[in-house]
Amino acid sequence: MVAHAVYPGDPRLRRQADALARAGHEIDLFVLRADGEEAEEQSGSVRVVRLPVSRAFSGFAGHVAEYLAFGGIAAIRLAREHRRRRYRLVQVATVPDVLAFAAAPLRLAGVPLLLDLHEDMPEFYRDRFGRGVRRALLPLVSGAARASAAVADELITVHEPLRQLSIARGVSPDKISVVMNSADPRLFDPRHHPRRAFMEDGELRLIHHSSLQRTYGAEVLVEAVASIGDALPLRLDIYGDGPYRGALEAVVARTGTADRVRINGPVPMDDLPALIAGADIGLVPTLPEPYLQYSLSTKLLELAAMGTPVIASDLSTFRAHFTHDAMRFVPGGDPNALAAAILALAADPVAAAALGREAKRQAAAYDWVEQAARYVQIVERLAAR
Repeated sequence: MVAHAVYPGDPRLRRQADALARAGHEIDLFVLRADGEEAEEQSGSVRVVRLPVSRAFSGFAGHVAEYLAFGGIAAIRLAREHRRRRYRLVQVATVPDVLAFAAAPLRLAGVPLLLDLHEDMPEFYRDRFGRGVRRALLPLVSGAARASAAVADELITVHEPLRQLSIARGVSPDKISVVMNSADPRLFDPRHHPRRAFMEDGELRLIHHSSLQRTYGAEVLVEAVASIGDALPLRLDIYGDGPYRGALEAVVARTGTADRVRINGPVPMDDLPALIAGADIGLVPTLPEPYLQYSLSTKLLELAAMGTPVIASDLSTFRAHFTHDAMRFVPGGDPNALAAAILALAADPVAAAALGREAKRQAAAYDWVEQAARYVQIVERLAAR
């Protein structure tokens, strides 16, 4: 498995590796190496090889250099390891799509390739860099996405809207399947983490967990808390880290909300269910940008699995998976609308509890147990070749 991501920090990689290990397979993961991480480690049948590239994300040139460095090193290391390990399948995750070509030496040796579309690269590029002179590169990015899909034996992606987008771009419907980014029920199990009574201590506890990127809208949360002011005793806990943390801390300082907003940094995945169970409302304020209309936040599914009432941005992919009976949808990027929704739920604990129950019921349809079985079946079918 090759991914421009960190492990075990990436939930999808972790769930996939666990599912394959339980099915009796040996897995090598080729991923980024963050500061302080071991270059290589083994846990059971899962071997993690961290390549000497870290996540810099310093503008357009930084992205390109980082992708090229990671892809080139991954191609060399894959070819070298294959002589010793004799891989039966290579799985490559996007973004970027061109990372699929890191598996070229193994493809020439007859090893099947499974492409896992975590996100849609053309929409990602259009959102991040598709303005000014860089817009001229969009056809090249789209062409690379089509070429990557063409060299793969099969593709999987995270939800049906992205599958349909890939089909519209020329991928055969028979070649692409959905394996959702569902919450792992072994971890996100409300029976093991009982919810606290709504505002039991008189304080409304809000929670948001994500990679701190501008597009995930954490700034909107802080502005909403500032808008509420003294109208309601509350605390907002933000868990995660990322390139937008400094800007977010500046927003907290500017709005004078440091007494109500805590930016706690990243926490281990195993600790998240208890933190979610200890919150009254979960917030998913993703910005309403075109690229994010194809985003289905794993965090949304984790909150729903725990039965936590959720207020989320009104995005088409969110609406495709949950109804208004399960979540309170608000216009993305609007702190005043978010503040009004928070106040409304705080004033009606019965409605809040009903939202949480219905979200949990609807999330059960996307249970990871079923998704994992489908994923392992795809992997074993390709590996059998």
